[in-house]
Amino acid sequence: MTLFRSEALFLLLSNFTGLRLHFLAPSEEGGMEDTAEGEAAPAADGTDEGTSCSPSDPQDSQAAVHSGSSRRSSERTDPEPEGSEAEKEPRIPTCQGELRRWRTGHYTLIHDNGKTEFALDSILYCGCEGWEPEYGGFTSYIAKGEDEELLTVNPENNSLALVYRDRETLKFVKHINHRSLEQKKTFPNRTGFWDFAFVYYE
Repeated sequence: MTLFRSEALFLLLSNFTGLRLHFLAPSEEGGMEDTAEGEAAPAADGTDEGTSCSPSDPQDSQAAVHSGSSRRSSERTDPEPEGSEAEKEPRIPTCQGELRRWRTGHYTLIHDNGKTEFALDSILYCGCEGWEPEYGGFTSYIAKGEDEELLTVNPENNSLALVYRDRETLKFVKHINHRSLEQKKTFPNRTGFWDFAFVYYE
């Protein structure tokens, strides 16, 4: 689990996909973003104390709001520029994930009101030798409001699936049916498979 959250994997995925999952990843914009990051790095290290303005700005604006009514009217116009500055600041890439064990009868659902973002899904399958698509357990991607599948990712032993999805794409794992019990004929000690499922956000 630590590997999937490591800085090295964020950089590797950035290089594989072209997404900005790491600050060292090459950018399409070119030098402007790289110089901005280069200037921000010394402030983050704390070598120039007092030069960073962003941490003190929220405190100053809170003090101005509480100090008097004449300043309150001017503060109401300031949140818009602060909001645009926040949009310019690079977001910190994050991930969330889990180790899942899949057996007969398991499945996932799609939530209608679930938060949807642009995301990179990473699924590493383990222990699924001899797994057939007719058993179920595959990950289906569909467009919101549609029934037709856009993509199906079948479990393959020791394989890593990377899928980039937009806000209109939903995913679910298909029900593992009774046919999966046939796997016991060739692998008597196996009753399903495992996967490491992680989602990365820029």
